[in-house]
Amino acid sequence: MKRRIALLMMSVLMLAACAQGAATNTTMPGAATTTTVAAETTSRDLAGADQDEYQVGVVPPIDRKVIYDASMQLEAARTRLVFDRLTALVQGSGGFVAAAIVQEVEDDDDQPFISMTVRVPADRLTATLVEIRQEADRVVSESLSSQDVTEEFVDIEAQLRNLEALETELLALLAELRDNEDADPSKLLQVFDQIRQTRGEIERLEGRKQLLENLVAMATLEIGISPSPASAPIVGEPAWEPLTVAKGALRDTIQALQAVADFLIRFVLNVLPTLVITVGPIAGIAWLVWRRWHRHAVPVTPTT
Repeated sequence: MKRRIALLMMSVLMLAACAQGAATNTTMPGAATTTTVAAETTSRDLAGADQDEYQVGVVPPIDRKVIYDASMQLEAARTRLVFDRLTALVQGSGGFVAAAIVQEVEDDDDQPFISMTVRVPADRLTATLVEIRQEADRVVSESLSSQDVTEEFVDIEAQLRNLEALETELLALLAELRDNEDADPSKLLQVFDQIRQTRGEIERLEGRKQLLENLVAMATLEIGISPSPASAPIVGEPAWEPLTVAKGALRDTIQALQAVADFLIRFVLNVLPTLVITVGPIAGIAWLVWRRWHRHAVPVTPTT
């Protein structure tokens, strides 16, 4: 029984080492990881099919996981109306408005500056961009970027498989230790702690995988809507407020007078006594020495 437990512990440690090695690749996916995944995929596919169907060096296509981010800056004569239309357009395409900011205006007839963040299905992103262009009077700028997370996604799935296998072995080992009356309690606690750590790592990776799946499925689009030059208000935002400016000037004057008063108080109560205590005796001694020297000095008579 002890020998079997020892063998199980060795297998558990080996699985843990493999899982930790896979975790290192997830943090910084690189080109080496891509090559390894491609080689494993090719070997697995060749083993289950006729080799005549494949060419040497050709890797079967991989389901790419790509995150798309886009941004658009629009101009419209009626920004509120365009905002309502874009909201309905995004919702009609299967997306939603994640955030929106409508700036305040002084007059109801003025058109506000609007910024919004929307999420749309990735497969509907191109069509949604075309529909948005048609709603605006002018497209000032537009950008589209993508991030390929296929390597990270594949690494996460590999780690999950290894950690789930490790968890299964640990649970079996824990059950055997509990059934064995002569089992060492310290080993029982060690296995239990390893199970807890493994389960926490599995949940962390599952959360990361779910986040990637959401970002891949739904593209993020940042939209800014500004009034057309003809419809922009004459007075810029914020509006000029003379009373506010006058209050600010008066506040600055009072603060300046307070600073002068503070300086005089500190000079009279701090600097002046310090000068009297430190410089006064030295000045008094110097004056006495000068007076004594001047009294005993021999007057010089001018020569004719």
